Amino acid sequence: MQEAVKFIESNLPDGSNGLWALLHCDQWNAIGELEWIPQAVLKKALDINLVGTLRMTQFFLPIVRRGKGRIIFLSSAMSKIYNPVRGIQTAINNAIESFALCLRSEMRRHGVQVIVVAAGEFTSGTAWLDNEELCEQAKTMWKNMNDSMRFEIMDEKYFESTIRQLERYTKVTVDLTPCIHTIIDAIQRAFPLPRYTPITQEEKIKTLIADYLPYAIYDVIYN
Repeated sequence: MQEAVKFIESNLPDGSNGLWALLHCDQWNAIGELEWIPQAVLKKALDINLVGTLRMTQFFLPIVRRGKGRIIFLSSAMSKIYNPVRGIQTAINNAIESFALCLRSEMRRHGVQVIVVAAGEFTSGTAWLDNEELCEQAKTMWKNMNDSMRFEIMDEKYFESTIRQLERYTKVTVDLTPCIHTIIDAIQRAFPLPRYTPITQEEKIKTLIADYLPYAIYDVIYN
């Protein structure tokens, strides 16, 4: 990260005071119920999605601040939509969005914009999985469980079918155009929105129910 900052600083256009935009979009998923996820997998998800994002922001803030630029975080509709086997992903997205709110307040006096693009399902990484990869993840987690954990789950078929709930996302043809247009707007617009939500109609409905109705109603409909 330090080398990247040095490279960018030494290659800024003539007359430029700093960097105009930093876009965070690296994500890696830990999928499964909490008890199933190995510690190494959990640590990797936190290191890449959360700690890595915070460290990258720290390194780049000085040159973004000098350029009075903007920092853009690519989040997901999963920050508002709660589903089984995706607790780690949802928690990380909420953490990123909460951090962005605090950073926005810190950077306001420096003229730096902080923007969240909470896009649709594809940003979570599940749309990049295929059936074979999902099955392989399930087998690996099952193999790493101790005997008492397997006994409580009772049935390997239940375990695998729970993981395979995500298969429907691997069969969706994702249109990236709305998200790309949103990111371009966040980078180029003189007065960008603090939060963009390029999501599907289904995701909008689920988000509205999660935000504005009692959770019991969301639970009855979706869980």
